Amino acid sequence: MTEPLTWFAGRWAMERRLDDRRAGRACTVTGTADFTATDDDDVLAYAEVGTLTGDGQPSAAVERHLTLHDDGAPGVLVRFADGREYVRLELSGGYAEGVHHCAPDTYRITVRVDDDDAWTETWHVTGPAKDYTAVTRYRRRT
Repeated sequence: MTEPLTWFAGRWAMERRLDDRRAGRACTVTGTADFTATDDDDVLAYAEVGTLTGDGQPSAAVERHLTLHDDGAPGVLVRFADGREYVRLELSGGYAEGVHHCAPDTYRITVRVDDDDAWTETWHVTGPAKDYTAVTRYRRRT
């Protein structure tokens, strides 16, 4: 894998399946994820736009915004749009694990690079307020 920020840059098609064990429901988000340059060469902006469908509910537009930072440490530091730290991912081997504690729940992530143009992100979220798994598959758009 090349440098993570360089590798992620561009537009990706994405599809996410959310299995909410607490609610006994499943839904899907399909859309795009753009990793774009910012004024800082060490930061990429992440903008996800998609449509949430499933469980007989009306479809809904969803979006998520993050930033990815090369701060000199191994891997990539992912931050929420407001600057709070989310998770650090060390992807040099094409695989990473991370943990984000959001009291009272815990978010565990794995990221696997499938090939040069695809990767999979899996979140296992557990705690007293949440219990779900979200698997997102990304495919580079040309």
